[in-house]
Amino acid sequence: MADDGMLMNFAIPSEVSIKPQTKIKGGSWRDRLSVKKIAESRAANPKRAGGEGGEGGDREGSGPRNPNRIQVSGTRPAKRQRTDGGFQERDGQGQGHSKGPKKGQGGSIVSSLFSKNPRPRNAVEQNDEPMEDAKPTNAPLIDGLDTFTNLGLSPTLAAHLLTKLELKVPTAIQKASISQLLKEEADAFIQAETGSGKTLAYLLPLVQRIMALSRAKNEGDAKGDTNVHRDSGLFAIILAPTRELCKQISIVLEGLLRCAHWIVAGTVIGGEKKKSEKARLRKGLNILVATPGRLADHLENTQALDVSNVRWLVLDEGDRLMELGFEKELQGIISKLDARQRPSRIPGVPAKRATILCSATLKMNVQKLGEISLKDAVHIKADPDDEDGETNEDKDEDAAFRVPAQLKQSYAIVAAKLRLVTLTAFMKRTFMRKGSVMKAIVFVSCADSVNFHFEVFTRKLAEQLEGEKQDNASDSGSDSEDEKENKKEEKPTPATTHGTVAPATAFSNPSNAVTIYKLHGSLPQHVRTSTLTSFAKNRDPSVLICTDVASRGLDLPNVDLVVEYDPAFSADEHLHRIGRTARLGRDGRAHIFLLPGCEENYVDILKRGYRDGGKALSRSTTDDILKRGFGGNVESQTGAGALGAREPGVP
Repeated sequence: MADDGMLMNFAIPSEVSIKPQTKIKGGSWRDRLSVKKIAESRAANPKRAGGEGGEGGDREGSGPRNPNRIQVSGTRPAKRQRTDGGFQERDGQGQGHSKGPKKGQGGSIVSSLFSKNPRPRNAVEQNDEPMEDAKPTNAPLIDGLDTFTNLGLSPTLAAHLLTKLELKVPTAIQKASISQLLKEEADAFIQAETGSGKTLAYLLPLVQRIMALSRAKNEGDAKGDTNVHRDSGLFAIILAPTRELCKQISIVLEGLLRCAHWIVAGTVIGGEKKKSEKARLRKGLNILVATPGRLADHLENTQALDVSNVRWLVLDEGDRLMELGFEKELQGIISKLDARQRPSRIPGVPAKRATILCSATLKMNVQKLGEISLKDAVHIKADPDDEDGETNEDKDEDAAFRVPAQLKQSYAIVAAKLRLVTLTAFMKRTFMRKGSVMKAIVFVSCADSVNFHFEVFTRKLAEQLEGEKQDNASDSGSDSEDEKENKKEEKPTPATTHGTVAPATAFSNPSNAVTIYKLHGSLPQHVRTSTLTSFAKNRDPSVLICTDVASRGLDLPNVDLVVEYDPAFSADEHLHRIGRTARLGRDGRAHIFLLPGCEENYVDILKRGYRDGGKALSRSTTDDILKRGFGGNVESQTGAGALGAREPGVP
């Protein structure tokens, strides 16, 4: 049945009015769909739509949306009232924070940086007793009776030390180790405080032994042919925990071997090209300085490395080798050396290998390393009579962990908010006068902290930027041809191209410009080497901000101050950090920043490092450091200082 022409009529109530739908035009289909859904939602819930805003928001009783029906108090608590002495709490309520600067006594402006900081638990101790300058404990001997020749070194090597290296007399540990290692062919454990010359203590007997093998075949031979040359094989291996320490040992060794040019030394360390190292090993080496990981790799994969003639193995900084997790590598190296050892054709070569372990501490991991590597070892320590002229009857295990007696240590308990500004003030005071301090090292905890502080201390002020723009504009057309040629001749170093060297604008002044360097383990190896070399050769005031990668064994010249911005994780690591200064009898200072609270117990560790119980340890307050660094009026405000107090309206 067809339904064409059928009409259906519907009765519509008169009260209902039909609203025409507006057709949405324009935009993409996604926009039109979202607008359509919003319109349908508003049509379905007119009350909700009216409460969101617009005209519906002006109705009586329409408040803010609260879908979770949470009861909100209608009145806010009153703000704290600012008084002359600080903030005053009301009705036992907690401390709040109000925005903007506050006015203190006399209308001065006090930053919130200096308000409501935690106070140190321990009060400042007043020590009015005059302190006498301590006698250096790691200095060369001064009696003149013990010389390098008297210890058994050859006249050639002793004369080279005197004329070329300017070393007249040995230190106490050098006197004990050289005589012992030249007298007996046995394993040895050398224990001495940091900065006492342990590197030469094992290098001099080692070079002397190899020089003795290098005597002429025939005494009357005019050519002077020697039994030892670079093709004779590898006789000694020196292992060090860090690449920087390997580089330094290699430099000292090369200086010693200038009197015996036929003995060749080399290095294999991580971060360098294996291809060039293999070529160096293929040509032949007599003494090898290496890191454990790279040496284990070459023993496994490099056929040119012949260790059948190795008769001396030195483990420098043994405690650090174990802390860095090289135990398995060291066990593998020692087992391979034992398995590959063969009788030597060169006369005078010892029948068995001697192992020398060096460390400033005698911890459990060092004892474990000694059990792995040493057999019937001789314990070599400096004679107390040679160190300080007094017999030390203290048999405590910590007796060898002492800091140099001439090192002056100080500490400051600084709240977290004030640490950065206090460090800046301390460095400004340090380099305020030219010539007072030449070089300083600042130790922080991690690479990110190094990068942060390096950026903060090197950023330029607005006045400096404007001045440089004006100078560049005025000098752009006035450069002579000679100046342009000089600029072309200056070759950038890896340190400058990678941004590890920059002017320290934060604590430099017109009369004393300071250069700042940064160093951490995340930098490429060639950048680390270039930065460390540049810092060591710089004769102008400079600062090195670094991690613990520079805390072990590095002998950086003219370091007068060590700052521990972040405390070390152990007493031994603290000892090695501050050991970068006060070396070989020279004076030095060390300063450490501590937080109020648990870190104040670190002071007991500092006192244990002194022979006199820490009488020479001094304490500085935050107010004193800020006052000396920035000057002006620094007044105490509720246990903290008000920095840079000034009159209102004065910039």
